[in-house]
Amino acid sequence: MTMGKGNFFQDILASIFNSSNSEVLKRRMLKKAAKDLSKSKYHFYKYGSHEVDVSFAKFFYEIYKAISPAQLMFANANQNSLKNIVINLSLSEDQKTLIDDLSEESLRQNAASMSLQELSHKVNAMLEKFNAELTRDKITRTDSLYTKFILFKNFCQYDFFFLLKKFDSSLRERSFNSTPRFQPIGGSYVVEDIKNFTSIAWSIPLDSDWEDVFNLLKSLKGVEPIALNTWKKILMRLKSVREYNIFELMIQLITEDPGYRENYKTEEYHIMDDFILEIRKTAEATLEQLQSEQRAGKVDNLLSEIFESSSVEPLHYYNEETSSVYENKKLLSLTYAAPLSYLRSFLLDYVKKDVRELSDILLVRAEWSSQQLAKPMSEAYHQMIEFSSEITALDEKFSDSGEFGSKIKMLLPRVERDREGKNIAKMVINDANNEAARIILASRQNFVAYAKNLKMLLEDFVKQPRSELIRNWKALDTFAEGNLKQKCIDVYKKLFAFVSLLQNFDIEISDLN
Repeated sequence: MTMGKGNFFQDILASIFNSSNSEVLKRRMLKKAAKDLSKSKYHFYKYGSHEVDVSFAKFFYEIYKAISPAQLMFANANQNSLKNIVINLSLSEDQKTLIDDLSEESLRQNAASMSLQELSHKVNAMLEKFNAELTRDKITRTDSLYTKFILFKNFCQYDFFFLLKKFDSSLRERSFNSTPRFQPIGGSYVVEDIKNFTSIAWSIPLDSDWEDVFNLLKSLKGVEPIALNTWKKILMRLKSVREYNIFELMIQLITEDPGYRENYKTEEYHIMDDFILEIRKTAEATLEQLQSEQRAGKVDNLLSEIFESSSVEPLHYYNEETSSVYENKKLLSLTYAAPLSYLRSFLLDYVKKDVRELSDILLVRAEWSSQQLAKPMSEAYHQMIEFSSEITALDEKFSDSGEFGSKIKMLLPRVERDREGKNIAKMVINDANNEAARIILASRQNFVAYAKNLKMLLEDFVKQPRSELIRNWKALDTFAEGNLKQKCIDVYKKLFAFVSLLQNFDIEISDLN
């Protein structure tokens, strides 16, 4: 009993590892493949001589002859153009008008006569109207038409001539006046051609209705490049070949690989969903561009109003030039380089001069009815003064010897290949951006607080002689160069303009994660 078990397992091991046994099995399977092929009506390959028969070439020649006009038609066809043609057929006249109205040119024309908010509402309304006419059934039919159309095109563009010329070297491309003189050839010469053909042909839905495709073909050229009945006959022959696994059996025999299986996939194109998405993206991108252009125009106008020039000196290190270096290395940008430079210039050129002069009058020389009432304005002013030194300190950190600059300089050469180094550099830049954002937001808050108190003082000024906040308005006027009221108004307007400038930038403390 034990001996029997031993012999049993030895036989199994022998069958697995014995090359002669596996070779016998392989030959047996190839003979079966040859027998299956010989039983079919397609005697395309002779296993004994390892030759592909002339009947194989004739099979492909008949297809080539039938689809040749379509090959010419598709020779210079652009796939995007074909896609647009199919989509255009599925759209109503109202939808075509809506597409024109959603174009960049049309939206820019509308932007000249309405606000961006109004235009945005109009775009959303047009998109909703466009989508309302697209039923799921309509989308499916359009996708199906395009899928069959492209699969038909791919089939027609298969290089039949290259394959057939191997059987008749004198064959001329798309010349069908004379009968070709095909000769049998070795299977190894065409095995890759067969594989390429099946990957294309078997992806075609052979049982589908093709009338819509041929109506489309006729509408493109005015005539059908191939008759629908002829195409149906080709499909029937292909279906028969596939059902009998003719090409799979041929490849198994030619390559002597009985385990070979045809590898193909059914293609499905979904063009309508992508088309709808593209229309929305184009419209939204145009709105964003218009908003960006409008913002840039506002920024230039406000810069000119505040600084009498649209050009402001950048910071030494935390600037857009340094930012571009970081961006080229796929790091973060120095997000607030522009607004921080504006803030530094405003603090130095205006706050430390005009605002300081006014504050000396209103906070030092003024007789307040209660010092507690002056406290919010005083705190806002003193905090404003401190921000310029904080900006300078942050800027210096990006110098080559600074805390941030030295660290990033050391990391830059290896950030493209060192993920950890890249993450560290990003964290440093993000921390700096957050510090810049904190300074800008705090400054803006104090500008607003100071301006609000200044507005209250202007209201108090006109109540003279029954002023409630400051008792000595007349005496204060003597300390101001010019008219004190007008100076208060000028400072208020300037602060308001600068706060408006900062509002054109999205400033926030961000978490890198």
